Amino acid sequence: MFKQFKVRLAVIFGILIAIALSGAVLAVLLTTSNQVERTLQRELTVSERLFRELMDSRAEQLRRAAEVLTDDFGFKRAVATEDRDTIVSALVNHGDRIGTDLIALQNPDGQEIASTHNLDLKQLISGEQGGKALLVSEGQLYQVVTVPVTAPNLIAWATLGFEVNNTLTEQLKELANADITLWLEQPSLLLASSLPASLREGFAQALSSEQQGYDGWLQQSGLALQETTLTTVGGDVVHVSLTTSRAEAMRQFDELLVQILLIGAIALVITLIVALFVAKTISTPVALLSQAASKLKSGDYSPTNLQSRKDEFGQLADTFESMRSAIALRERKVRFQATHDQLTELPNRRELQRLLNEKLGDSASSGWLLLINIRNFRRLNDSVGQRMGDDVLKQLAGRLLSGCQSNDILARFGGDEFALVTEGETESRIARRLEDLSVRLNVPFVVGGSQFELKFNCGAVQFPQQASELDSLIRRAQVSVKHAKEHNQFNAFYQEGFDEAHLRRLAIVEQLPKAIARGGFTLVAQPKVRATDGRTVAAEMLIRWHDEQLGWVGPDEFIPLAEQSGMITEITHWVVEQAEQWVNQLRTFKDDIKLSINISAVDLINDKLANDLVALSQRNMQRYLILEVTESALMNEPEKSIACLKMLSELGYEISIDDYGTGYSSLSQIRRLPINELKIDRAFIQYLMTQPDDQSIVRSTIQLAHELNLRVVAEGVEDEASWHWLLANHCDVLQGYYFSKPISFEELHLRLLKEKEHA
Repeated sequence: MFKQFKVRLAVIFGILIAIALSGAVLAVLLTTSNQVERTLQRELTVSERLFRELMDSRAEQLRRAAEVLTDDFGFKRAVATEDRDTIVSALVNHGDRIGTDLIALQNPDGQEIASTHNLDLKQLISGEQGGKALLVSEGQLYQVVTVPVTAPNLIAWATLGFEVNNTLTEQLKELANADITLWLEQPSLLLASSLPASLREGFAQALSSEQQGYDGWLQQSGLALQETTLTTVGGDVVHVSLTTSRAEAMRQFDELLVQILLIGAIALVITLIVALFVAKTISTPVALLSQAASKLKSGDYSPTNLQSRKDEFGQLADTFESMRSAIALRERKVRFQATHDQLTELPNRRELQRLLNEKLGDSASSGWLLLINIRNFRRLNDSVGQRMGDDVLKQLAGRLLSGCQSNDILARFGGDEFALVTEGETESRIARRLEDLSVRLNVPFVVGGSQFELKFNCGAVQFPQQASELDSLIRRAQVSVKHAKEHNQFNAFYQEGFDEAHLRRLAIVEQLPKAIARGGFTLVAQPKVRATDGRTVAAEMLIRWHDEQLGWVGPDEFIPLAEQSGMITEITHWVVEQAEQWVNQLRTFKDDIKLSINISAVDLINDKLANDLVALSQRNMQRYLILEVTESALMNEPEKSIACLKMLSELGYEISIDDYGTGYSSLSQIRRLPINELKIDRAFIQYLMTQPDDQSIVRSTIQLAHELNLRVVAEGVEDEASWHWLLANHCDVLQGYYFSKPISFEELHLRLLKEKEHA
């Protein structure tokens, strides 16, 4: 309801003061009320005593007045002579003189001589009331006194009385300081009262009302009561009610209550002002802290404008400022780590992509993206350790930075790749910078006292001319790097067609799983013939692929991609299955036929091929299969590859080194391998008759292989002269288009049948 703290604080303080003030007022009211009740009771008690004293004093005055009358000689003579007229005249004159309302004269026996009222005064004459009494006559209350008339003996009794009426009670009220009401209970009769007319009327009605009653009327009228009784001559009980207004009694305390309320109101106002002031002293720094926290929440870590104070809020502000500084520092560090490479402190791939997107989105921006790749860096890292590899990367970053211009962006794009973005350069200028970069990078890197010479490839793409989108820009830079690597160049500028070849490779990788699953591959076999008679002794199984979208896809195109993607194991598994089916059909009429299967480097270190070949050996298939492995395949994890070959050789499989002469191995290294056959690469056979150097290499290879008890296969025989030369130099097996192109299973089957018929 109250959202602002200072308002809530003011309300709380106001409520507390109001509660305290209410408690004080209530306590004052209760105390005052009790005090008033006690005071009223004391005053009414005093009033009762005064009333009785006044009534006694009035009776005494009345007695003396009566004695004045009875002492008058003329009155005595009239009584003695029974002069009625004189007696009446004297009584009337004396009554008028003293203001009596009742006069009576009786003989000593109580017989009425003269009287203003019809009275029975025998009890007064008898002395039971001492000559003073109250009596009710004709619905009126009288205070009377009776004295003897002597001359000197008792000759009569004189009675004088005053009516006790409203006038008298009002006079008594002034002296007794309380309203006086006299009334009879039986019958209910109001005799006299000093109450105001409205209250007097209500009093009379209350006496006769059974529903409300006397007590209820007193409570309703707010009157305090002190009651006493008087007895009349006739034995009637006259109730004397002395009342006073509670409201009147409380009125003297009203000023005190008003003062208390006024003081409370002033205190409340002062409290609210103080509360607002205190709340402001609290809410202002809190509001500033809240604003600072909101800025912090929104990512704004700029310095705050918190007030410098020496109280707890000042300590809180100092703590908050320290926290903000720490968060800002940590945020800068986190942002730096999120956008920069921790090793080289260069922008990372994500940050480079963001910056490139900004530049590509700016129509006025034009520049070049140079992607620099370290060749075989993983091999270096594995051989010398990651720590020294990291030192090389830091040195490389320093060299690249030293060749950068002020507006260039150098970033670490990947584990072994760096990217350089430069603007406002022509192609010729970029070419010169690349030449300078090549010279700088050719200097050996020195780490831990050792020198390392690294090879690099760089791809250059111009934006937005050659790529206006980030993905295509990066892809074309990578394609250019690949082109430079394939052509053994330091750098390559992107050219039309690079991207298409790259996209074709991606499409091949995408279609490979489908081709494996749907049987998109086919197998052909190129016969291997005995050099002595040209008869087929074996056949190399070759895979072919024709895709509906890609068209003809050669093995040299998709096999490397299959090795990179790991799908080569599935392809080899399929080839092994097909080879078993071919063998089962061919050995029915040629039990010594052998089929060669090409094994990749990935297959050698993958357990799947080993498991497949173990299963085949259990079906006695090892005697029909030759496993061809290239020299380069043995360079990838050589120990594990050699162990795999030894295991397969022990199972009975023949091992052949394919494309011998194109790798880096020597015969001394070959001797360590469990091989049975050496295939000389077609590069040495194709131009054998025109290249004396090739003849020398082939001749020495055959001789040395035979020294190691290895069978020699020459692949790529294209003419009869080459056949005869190889035969003369004791080559064992020949393979090439001169004898047969790769043929289908049916054609191979037919060829073997014909050879069997002409045996």
